[in-house]
Order: sequence, then C-alpha cells, then structure tokens
Amino acid sequence: MQQNRKTASRFNRSAVVTGFAGGVLWSAIAWLAYFFHFTDLSVADFVLRSWVWMPWADTWVAELISIILVGLLSILIAFLYFLFLKQQEGIMPSLIFGAVLWVLVQLLLAPLIHGVDSAFQADRNANITTMCLYLLYAVFIGYSISFEYQQSEAYQEKG
Repeated sequence: MQQNRKTASRFNRSAVVTGFAGGVLWSAIAWLAYFFHFTDLSVADFVLRSWVWMPWADTWVAELISIILVGLLSILIAFLYFLFLKQQEGIMPSLIFGAVLWVLVQLLLAPLIHGVDSAFQADRNANITTMCLYLLYAVFIGYSISFEYQQSEAYQEKG
C-alpha cells in the first residue's frame, strides 16, 4: 500500500515536470517559428492577446508570460495523457494524441478566440508548422510519461 502511494506520487511529480517542461519547450519553439515567419500567430496572440488589450501585450513580456501559461496548461494535458495513454508503447499513440490536440485547438477553439484564425483561414505553411509542433509536443509528453511508467513497472516486477 505504501509502495503504491510512493509510485503514484512519483508519477504525479513526473507528469507535472514533463507537462511544464514540454509546454515551455515547445511553446518557445513555436515562438521561434513565429519569429522566423513559419506561422502568423505567436504564442501570445493565441494565449494572451486574445483577451488582454493593453500596450504591454505587444511586447516580449507577453510572449514570456504566454509561454509560462502554456507550460502550466500543459501540466493538465500531461495528466490526461498519463490517465488514458500511459500504458501505450510506441510513437503512434503520441502522434494520434497530438493530432487530436491540434484539431481541438486549431479547428474548434481558435474560431472562438478573438483575432485568431482557425486552420481553415490560415495558410498551408502555418498549418503544417503548427501540426508538426503539436505532434512533436505530444511525442515529447507521451514518450516521457510512457517511459517513466514502463520503467516503474519493470522495477516493481524485479523488486
């Protein structure tokens, strides 16, 4: 019983760290994609500028705050992956998870946010870039969580 609590606590900590690190890393890369004009929307356009109309929202501070907010939101996404897909092996579950996230955000959520184009309105380069970023993000989250889970299972079978 005590061992199960320690394992659950370690998984919770692992999901938090993986989610936050993945969100910060891949949203920072998404900002770089915006900086190099691979996409028309920066992280702040999607996260912060859609509901904050102050002058500072157009600065690098807004980008940094948005990247941190994505990291925090990503903790929830990592927990969802942990709850439903942690036992899955291979790259396909992560890729499907990333594609589902892209559809949810770009096709369903984006039209509801002021000033953000949906995937239907964005150009092909922006859609390809964002799809790749979502897929890579999901692979990062999925492999990290699944690897931790598989290692824990192997350790428990030995011990």
